[in-house]
Amino acid sequence: MIYRQNNLVVKILFENLRKSPITGVYRPQAYIDGSTKYCTVCKFDVFKKEIKQGDKIVFETILEAPKGFGHRLKEGALLTIREGLDVVGKAIVLDIIGYQKEIAKEKPSQLS
Repeated sequence: MIYRQNNLVVKILFENLRKSPITGVYRPQAYIDGSTKYCTVCKFDVFKKEIKQGDKIVFETILEAPKGFGHRLKEGALLTIREGLDVVGKAIVLDIIGYQKEIAKEKPSQLS
């Protein structure tokens, strides 16, 4: 069985409002401004440099299953980044790069 998932790659300007720095793989929820009923998980890969409180950085991130954002997700859209109820960052969408499909490999069939 093949597992497929659509991931949208976007370039954002991110401002860290979290008290502790962000490093490694970080997966908070992203809410688009004006749509509090729908959120998606965004994946940040921050390996080279940690993002400290108050830092602003431009990088590419992956939005997992952003279909509920609809026409609201466009260049210049404001995203609120949260961990549960805490707002940990704000982001502006600078560029929508496109969908990336992750395909897991099939398990080889066993011949008898």
